[in-house]
Amino acid sequence: MNELNIGEQLRSLRKSLNLTTQEVANRVNISQSYISRFENNRSVPDVDMLAKILNALGTDLATFFSYSEDNQKIPEDLAQLIEMSKQLTPEERIKLTEFLTVLKRNP
Repeated sequence: MNELNIGEQLRSLRKSLNLTTQEVANRVNISQSYISRFENNRSVPDVDMLAKILNALGTDLATFFSYSEDNQKIPEDLAQLIEMSKQLTPEERIKLTEFLTVLKRNP
């Protein structure tokens, strides 16, 4: 991934989570126009700001940069599942993982 498509990747990730630029800006405590400048490649965030934005989007720098340009964006239903799982307690996540393991073995 190069500097020129960081904004496109940010936008794609945000949209896959069904978030607006305002919602992300609120989570990071910056202006909506600041997020918009990044997404439109008019500005490149420094590493600390990018980490904060990615954290607000539920990911981190390593994961963000590990995606290749060939990867498809996250399907909407999977993004919804990820968002819902973030609200679970650790115990509930364990149960969900166990359930999904059983479901996968017995379709």
